[in-house]
Amino acid sequence: MSLNTPVFLKEREEDNSKFVEIQQSQTTSIAAEDPLQNLCLASQEVLQKAQQNGRSKCLKCGGSRMFYCYTCYVPVENVPIEQIPRVKLPLKIDIIKHPNETDGKSTAVHAKLLAPEFVNIYTYPCIPEYEEKDHEVALVFPGPKSVSVKEISFHLQEKIQNNVGGKNDDLDKPFIKRKKTEEQDLNDSKCKDTTLKKIVFIDSTWNQTNKIFTDERLQGLLQVELKTRKTCFWRHQKGKPDTFLSTIEAIYYFLSYW
Repeated sequence: MSLNTPVFLKEREEDNSKFVEIQQSQTTSIAAEDPLQNLCLASQEVLQKAQQNGRSKCLKCGGSRMFYCYTCYVPVENVPIEQIPRVKLPLKIDIIKHPNETDGKSTAVHAKLLAPEFVNIYTYPCIPEYEEKDHEVALVFPGPKSVSVKEISFHLQEKIQNNVGGKNDDLDKPFIKRKKTEEQDLNDSKCKDTTLKKIVFIDSTWNQTNKIFTDERLQGLLQVELKTRKTCFWRHQKGKPDTFLSTIEAIYYFLSYW
């Protein structure tokens, strides 16, 4: 019985292709269960030594802390700052912290420690002014008006076009067809290059978020939700769905898309 070589090779290629697909599917499944498996972790030796030595004082406020000061956002005396990894982020991050949020439980501090040049923490009611920059800023918070990460560019583009259209509507009718002004040219250039530059997070227990979220200074921002991610945080808030993430989780997952 003769063997048709081309058919045999084709079948082997199909089998190999299916095997690769199965492996990739299994890898994706494992990654979903353990989102930290592909991280490149820095040495923890400095933290292990600090833990053995016990609490140390903050060089800024003098408070007694373990590892870092959650008030001053700096490592304590027995944790050399040069041994703490610095992370360069693709976006600037603003974190609006509820005044009643316990400093020692806030995970926002971790982001500030690792990326101090990219992360700013504000205590409510202190909120930066976003009105003139709402076409390049988004707020991560779940809700009926929230969009997915993949839809951000489209909606920011739409926001710019609506802003430009609104200005044109205010012009007197005889001048509708007039030559573009420098301001209009600038708006057109923005439309061609819509780039998210800053992302805003709310740091609070979920029961306290409404006060910050409903603040009028945040109402003009595009709202984004991380709908497919589940929390791995050990102190998950009871009574809330597992898609409600801690602040540091939300930052990590959002940037992993970027």
